[in-house]
Amino acid sequence: MPSHAETEQDLRAAGVAFTALRNGFYATTALQFAGQALETGTLVAPEDGPVSWTAHADLAEATAVALTQEGRLDGITPPLTGPRSLDLADVAAVASDLTGREITRVIVPDDEWVAGMVARGVPEQQARFLLGMFEASRQGEFAEVGPALGELLGRKPIAFRDVLANR
Repeated sequence: MPSHAETEQDLRAAGVAFTALRNGFYATTALQFAGQALETGTLVAPEDGPVSWTAHADLAEATAVALTQEGRLDGITPPLTGPRSLDLADVAAVASDLTGREITRVIVPDDEWVAGMVARGVPEQQARFLLGMFEASRQGEFAEVGPALGELLGRKPIAFRDVLANR
């Protein structure tokens, strides 16, 4: 996110010790789409790309490490990501497998999706901001899977499948 990058620049310019956690994309975002899909049987969203969905529990544990183990994390961390990148078609497939019910991924044009969000009461500026996340994922912005989170935790990060199964 541009605002996150600006914050990191400000911290560097301040000349003080800091730690900036580069958290992966929160799996709860995908759960919102999956939750709606479990009710309707369709996961409707704009075209997307792979995302290394990351469990809040893992990120909370990493934050505790950063706060309690002095010197373990200094400066800007590498991306703290989930163990695998999944697009929303993959999310639909995982939901189908877990429920035994077919969940179909439906891609809608960007403007149609924004209009639908606005019709449901979401301010247009916010809907366009949310659309930016789909656009970024299409460009591979959230696809990276790295070892940093697992190394920090001393175990493999929680898989999206497990997050969805335990929702």
